[in-house]
Amino acid sequence: MEEKNSANGNKDTALAALLAATAVIIGFIIYWSDEIQAVREMLELAYG
Repeated sequence: MEEKNSANGNKDTALAALLAATAVIIGFIIYWSDEIQAVREMLELAYG
């Protein structure tokens, strides 16, 4: 019984780590796409 609880705990920990990593990656994608858009807008204002 103890091995099942340990296996479930490991799965929960792995799932939590996967979700955290996914959230960080999605955050980076949103941040950088916003930064790239801002640079494009500034370039358009500067050079027409």
